[in-house]
Amino acid sequence: MSQKKTDAILFIHGYNVTFNEAIETSVKIGRGLQRVNGNKGVNVVCFSWPSDGSMSPWIAYSNDRQDAAASGPAFARGLLKMADFFRNMSPDEACHQKLHLMAHSMGNYVLRHALQEVRRQNGGRIPRIFDQILLFAPDEDDDAFEYEHKLKLLPRLGRHVNVYFNRGDAAMAISDVTKGNPDRLGDDGPRAPFQVPGKVSQIDCSNVVGGAVEHSYFVDDDKVIKDIAQVLDGVDPKRVSNREYLDDRNRFVIG
Repeated sequence: MSQKKTDAILFIHGYNVTFNEAIETSVKIGRGLQRVNGNKGVNVVCFSWPSDGSMSPWIAYSNDRQDAAASGPAFARGLLKMADFFRNMSPDEACHQKLHLMAHSMGNYVLRHALQEVRRQNGGRIPRIFDQILLFAPDEDDDAFEYEHKLKLLPRLGRHVNVYFNRGDAAMAISDVTKGNPDRLGDDGPRAPFQVPGKVSQIDCSNVVGGAVEHSYFVDDDKVIKDIAQVLDGVDPKRVSNREYLDDRNRFVIG
C-alpha cells in the first residue's frame, strides 16, 4: 500500500459461495475497479466464512445463516486486532492509504454479528477502522439501521456507509420465503429512509441491473462499478456522476 500508493478493501462474501468462488469474486472486484480507474490498483483481502455453496433455498440457506452468525465473532477478533495495530503504529509505519470494507448479501449478516461482538469485547466502543463501508444487496432486515442490536452503530466503524440495493433482486425473494420476512434491505433500501444516520447513503441500482447480474451487480455491471470507484476515491455523494438524488426518498438512483 505504501510503495504503490494503493488502497485496500476487506471483502465479506455472501450466501451460496464456495471458498474458490469467494477468491474469484475478490479478484473480480480488483480487476473491475482497475478497469474503470485506469492503472490505479487496489488490494482486496477476502474474509471467507463457511457457506455451503449450495442453492437449496431452505436447508442450505438456513445452514448458511447459522454459519454467518457464528462467523461474526471471528471477524470481530480480526477487527479488534486491526484496531490495536493501528493504535500502536508509529508515524513512520503509516502508509497514508485508505482501508475500505465491502459486504455482499449474507456477508452483511456476518458483519452485523461482528459489530455486536466488537461492542461486547470492547466495552461498548466501536473503533473507527475503515474509510468507506459498502453494503451490496444486503440480506438484512430493512429496519437494520433503526436498532443498535442490528446495524445502527455501523457508521462508527467507518467514515461513510453506502447501501446498494436492487428492487429486482431474486435472491432477496429467496430470503423472503425462507425467513417469512418480505422486507429486505437489499430489495428497496431502508424502510425509513429519512431516519438513517447522516453518514449513510442509499443507492438504488434497479434502473441499470437485471437478469443474470441482478444480485452480483457490484462486480458485473460497469455503471455500478464506476459508481463504486468514485465512492472509494472520496467523491462527495451528491457529486458522483451518473446519479440522481431523489429528495422525497433520500436516495440516489444510478441512471
